[in-house]
Amino acid sequence: MKHQQGIALLTILVMVALATIVAAGIAQQQASTAENTAYLMRQNQSLLYAKSAEAFFSEMLVNDAENAGDVDHLQENWAKPMPAFPVEDGTVSGSLHDESGKFNLNSLVSDNGTVNEKAKLWFEKILQRVGLPAEISQAVIDWQDENDENAGPMGAELSYYRSLNDSPLPPNAKFHNIAELKSIRGFEDSKYKLIEKYVSALPTHESMVNINTASAFLLSTIDERLDAVTIEQVLQQRSAKLEHFSNVTDLWAIEPFSQVSQENRDLVNSQLGVKSNYFKAQIEVMLSDRKKQFTSDLVRQEKQVYVAYRNMAPF
Repeated sequence: MKHQQGIALLTILVMVALATIVAAGIAQQQASTAENTAYLMRQNQSLLYAKSAEAFFSEMLVNDAENAGDVDHLQENWAKPMPAFPVEDGTVSGSLHDESGKFNLNSLVSDNGTVNEKAKLWFEKILQRVGLPAEISQAVIDWQDENDENAGPMGAELSYYRSLNDSPLPPNAKFHNIAELKSIRGFEDSKYKLIEKYVSALPTHESMVNINTASAFLLSTIDERLDAVTIEQVLQQRSAKLEHFSNVTDLWAIEPFSQVSQENRDLVNSQLGVKSNYFKAQIEVMLSDRKKQFTSDLVRQEKQVYVAYRNMAPF
């Protein structure tokens, strides 16, 4: 009888232990499920808040097109960062950046496949100023033109990239993102970092660089006699006086740009403007002390704005 009671007690203890283990497993699984659900809810909520900020920036650009004429500059409302807006358990903030104030890689090759020689010459000036060989412009042209002939000794077509390990092949199409430069001959490793701040990948080859939003460095590449530090000081002084360029002629009328040779003026005149239609919105959402960042490429056409691209990677 005592032996049977001992076995029964041991059985009960084993069953209680198993029940405890099962209960602990269920509780852990429920906690994990609840955490995953909360994470997904935060993700969805963050995305909705980001789209709301996106709509806010789009409305600002539409209002600017309707009320501010044909000139865009950094004293306008769209260029001012959006202050942190309180939402439930967090904030939403962001800023708009003008992509038209950069050199457009897609301006190098026209829609019919011909090379824009003026754009190529300016691009080579930019390359040289950042410390890269001018000749690697040939590889950038080969990346997007439709033929399989090298644009020059430093060009690179299908055969070159096939000789490399795990290298993407040239798409023979317009750039969708400037990060594609990392895969192009001459821009490997850290060389891409030298130029990424000064170039864009806009969907048209006909865009112009807005001299009101271009960096002092980019403007200095127009002529070898121009100095980026001096230009930066001039631009800051004009900004303090709330001054901007109404047209490209205004640029050549002030120092140090009045020193630019006529040859270089003729080279860039058709590539410069004072209007912007391509913007990058950088949006940050903070929920439950957790940060999420979004980037949206906005295109303004005929007083309407649409989203061309969204990226959920940190900027």
